[in-house]
Amino acid sequence: MIWNELRDIHKGETGLVIGNGPSLKDVPREFLEQYPSFGTNRIYLLDDFAPTYYVAVNWLVIRQSLDEINRLRAQYKFILAEMAHDIPDSIPLKSIPLPHFSFDPRNGLWQGYTVTYVCLQLAWWMGFEKILLVGIDHKYQINGGSPNQEITSDEVDCNHFHPQYFGPGTRWNLPDLANSAWAYRLAETAYTATGREIINLTKGTKLTVFQKGKLEDYANLPVH
Repeated sequence: MIWNELRDIHKGETGLVIGNGPSLKDVPREFLEQYPSFGTNRIYLLDDFAPTYYVAVNWLVIRQSLDEINRLRAQYKFILAEMAHDIPDSIPLKSIPLPHFSFDPRNGLWQGYTVTYVCLQLAWWMGFEKILLVGIDHKYQINGGSPNQEITSDEVDCNHFHPQYFGPGTRWNLPDLANSAWAYRLAETAYTATGREIINLTKGTKLTVFQKGKLEDYANLPVH
């Protein structure tokens, strides 16, 4: 099974989880390519960048981006199980509603109100010792609406790295920052308890759960 092949495939290594916030525009391309990486949702809008691993578990994102996801050149694509059949050779992810940190994705994962949390669970399974975060701004400019509410955008997107990320006519779910921070705390606890660490390199981030660091301190360093 592919899950057995992926277990500890990056044991002891440093990896990168890439968020899609506006700050991603300021992250050098060479840095994104320096480490094995996880990219999510509409990362394909980033100048033809291809992450090592691609992850999408929101059915709205997947349904509206099928062609682009299929064209993306990632080594592996992890897709919500109910929609994985639309993306050939993808790895189905079973989503379960029980809040927890999954140490074994074969049994399903909790989405934690953010696909980044899913990436952190996958990264743990793959054995990464250190995960660096970029583009996790954890702040949005939104007029009205409730967390998780589905809306249709009527303006250019100022909350992500590209103005058409959730641009006019795009359906998306409003963020739930409070509950995603709760999920992040579960991830921080899991990594710390198993001798691993998550470091947030996002400049100007509002997320305070993880240890903060500076991107320049991790540039041009060995990946192991």
